[in-house]
Amino acid sequence: MGIHKVFATILATFAASALCLCQTQVEVQEVKELKPTGSLGTCGYRPTDREKAFLEKLPSSERTTGSFMDKHDYRIRGKVKRYVSWFGVVRRSSTANRDDHSYDLLIQQKYFDGMTDCHIMLVSNAGAGDFVAKFGSGGEGVPLLSLVRVYGTVVREEKGIPHVSADFVRVWPWFTFTFTDLGPADHSNPEWARSCKICKGGRIYNPYPTEDYYLGMLGDPKDFLPKPDSPH
Repeated sequence: MGIHKVFATILATFAASALCLCQTQVEVQEVKELKPTGSLGTCGYRPTDREKAFLEKLPSSERTTGSFMDKHDYRIRGKVKRYVSWFGVVRRSSTANRDDHSYDLLIQQKYFDGMTDCHIMLVSNAGAGDFVAKFGSGGEGVPLLSLVRVYGTVVREEKGIPHVSADFVRVWPWFTFTFTDLGPADHSNPEWARSCKICKGGRIYNPYPTEDYYLGMLGDPKDFLPKPDSPH
């Protein structure tokens, strides 16, 4: 089964594009066929109807999370008790508490300057490091290596990794997002950087990404599945 079909199967389990999963609401972007039009446009970020209330809760300092025009790099550390909203790529999924069906997702944060392509979600390939999103339940349904935007409160830091209690998470599966090389200096986990073959000399930005593009940028999802003997 191809990766495109795998993601379609995963998304079908949601039964709708938006679900309420106990404390954490998850909304999944619909995958549509991208057809080149011969021109590209830049737009401001467009929240969904359900997302708007969470976006409006953000302080002005957290509306954009990293721009190449910033004098100082955006940081995700040192923000315990602060309400934030961070973009990132899902790298690991682990069961936090099997009794209450809660889940943790380890996420590689990606900078976002507030602007995106009009036809596809666009974030920087660079980021400020890893963070953990804590789901009330349902985090296991978010595909590995998908792009997410997590809204919630930073409840603690452990070994320099912020933990966010997620209120709302918007999910972009493959074929609904792409990357740009514009952004502040990259402080991402070197482990994830090794998965980016395109970064070693290819063109990072692709307005009409293919399966090979995601494999080259992020790696193969099966390589990020929990090992049989792993607790995660």
